[in-house]
Amino acid sequence: MLEIFKQLWVGWNRGIRAVMRVQSQAIMAVAYVFAIGPIAVLFRLTGRTLLDRGPAQADARTFWVARTPVEASMKDASRPF
Repeated sequence: MLEIFKQLWVGWNRGIRAVMRVQSQAIMAVAYVFAIGPIAVLFRLTGRTLLDRGPAQADARTFWVARTPVEASMKDASRPF
């Protein structure tokens, strides 16, 4: 009797996983079509970018950003943030 329930449980799980796989792909496709896609088209049309990929100053010839050196100590190393 226990073996029958185990087989039913395994079969149920296989079927539900197949349904979940199709359902998750459908939900992600709908989210892309109605949310991510239009926003991407809007940014492309307006020329706006969400990434800061330009140099630090407008007249700079390089992307290098000068940083002031920080003194390293064991106390600072134990608290990285």
